[in-house]
Amino acid sequence: MSTFFRLIPPYLMKSGIFVLVLVVLLLCAGCVGPFESGSSNETPSEPASIEPTPRMTVSPEETAVQPLRNMPAELPASGYIERSYGYVPYSPPPEYRLTMIDSNSRRDASGNVIIYGRVKNEGPGSLSYLQMTFNLFDSSGNLVGNAHAHVEYFASGKIWRFESDPAPGANYQYFEIAGIVAQ
Repeated sequence: MSTFFRLIPPYLMKSGIFVLVLVVLLLCAGCVGPFESGSSNETPSEPASIEPTPRMTVSPEETAVQPLRNMPAELPASGYIERSYGYVPYSPPPEYRLTMIDSNSRRDASGNVIIYGRVKNEGPGSLSYLQMTFNLFDSSGNLVGNAHAHVEYFASGKIWRFESDPAPGANYQYFEIAGIVAQ
């Protein structure tokens, strides 16, 4: 047994006080993450601003070329964003110019909706991350789900053949681009 544990009286080892003290020591040692639930993404010095989100209607049939230019990002000016492999630093998005060459939708064997198409990066530089979010609607215009497509590196002048992750969409009829995150 280690020397540290021999210094602790036996009655503390059997009680919950030792466990409580040990947990407090671990928390004070920096084992608490920077993100806690319920915390605000804004810094106290920045006032909150509400801006309308532009929407681009996309029909279920192939579309004509649609430019997608610097749509407002839903992320703070700086901080961290969550990726599948953990949190990474976020910096303001670069100037980008994307052109939707064509887009369409289909259902897979299990009935989920998949949005697919081609996007061209006509911006001055490469993007290290690009995510497109699509809203799925029924025939009455009610939102029935979301679909997401993302790519880790998108070079300038290249075309990305995207395909969203399968998304459940009961009574799905058409989709719209809900947002673009570029970094």
